Amino acid sequence: MNLFLTSKLKTVIKDENGIRYSIPLDNENQILDNIKRCLSRTNRIVNISNNPQNFENNDMYAKLTFESFEKTGFNFSEKIVLDDRNKKNAESILKNADIIILSGGKISCQNEFFNEIKLNKILQDYKGVVIGVSAGTMNLCKKVFNFPEELIELDEQRWFEGLGFYDESIIPHFDGDTNSYQTKCEEIDIVNDFILPASRECDFVGLKNGAYILIEDDGKITMYGDIYKISDGQVKIINNSINEQSL
Repeated sequence: MNLFLTSKLKTVIKDENGIRYSIPLDNENQILDNIKRCLSRTNRIVNISNNPQNFENNDMYAKLTFESFEKTGFNFSEKIVLDDRNKKNAESILKNADIIILSGGKISCQNEFFNEIKLNKILQDYKGVVIGVSAGTMNLCKKVFNFPEELIELDEQRWFEGLGFYDESIIPHFDGDTNSYQTKCEEIDIVNDFILPASRECDFVGLKNGAYILIEDDGKITMYGDIYKISDGQVKIINNSINEQSL
């Protein structure tokens, strides 16, 4: 498996009226080059939804993602949305996929769905490309910090067990230059009230939008873009857009 742990996959933008439309993938921090290098076939692409019951939203976001890949030159013959409608066939759908995308969204909802379809077991011997996006990336880690993005989430469980494909805990949308979260949230200072205090009990890796970590099938780990270590309430940069770091 070739695993891309991203903060944000730039497949969609909004126009002046707030309407989303798909755009071709760019090559920021060599991500397009790396996807092409790791992808051996383009038969089937699967988008695993964040909320398995929200069929309308799932279809809309998956359609935009699939369009983005098409506009980039990837011609997949099969495009599948995986949610509650077809979850009983999750293993066969995913085993035969060439690329699997784990959507962003609500961390706890997605974590529950991943456990329900036994995604950890399915991916153990998977040979294709997996791209985690935001919450999808977080849930691929060994330990997941479920920080709130809305007031309604303040009383949720803070820690979850993830799929365990990356030993560190990742915080997406993290700008370590300004110690800020790059996604608008509802009256919550995520960094100062949650992430920095939590880093006193667990170290985090912060990914700025556009940054990602690539774990190749031979075990090689490479960081691309601006990536930060968050530990004991302090932030330091460990990789930047000029350099790439192999581990």
